Amino acid sequence: MMAFCPDCWSGIENNPATCRKCGARIDIYSHEFEQRLVSLLPHSHAERRAEICLVLGQREKRSAVPHLVEVLADPEPLVRVAALRALSQIGDRSAVPAIQKVAERDNSAIRSFAKQVLSTLGAHASKQRPVTRA
Repeated sequence: MMAFCPDCWSGIENNPATCRKCGARIDIYSHEFEQRLVSLLPHSHAERRAEICLVLGQREKRSAVPHLVEVLADPEPLVRVAALRALSQIGDRSAVPAIQKVAERDNSAIRSFAKQVLSTLGAHASKQRPVTRA
């Protein structure tokens, strides 16, 4: 499993671990680790945001789904693809409506990948979504 220290971003190989670079104590399966990664999402550059998404996906925790759904609106295609991959790994169908939006509106390469994720989740991209009014 790919994991990084949320303090210095050095790679972590064991769990629990002490970061070899900064000495932080890390349990990559803890809720605290997940929350720390989520808190870094808005403040990180695109490649790091993508890495965070991938780590969250590898954890396969449904608690990360709302955060990954938010990331589907990221301006960087790399980050949106990482969020889609993570949502596919987690497998929570609650993300289907957000993924359908990506499958309908994003650029062609990402739209295609979103459709693959929908297929993996057992859903299908709709051609037209009905407009509902409250």
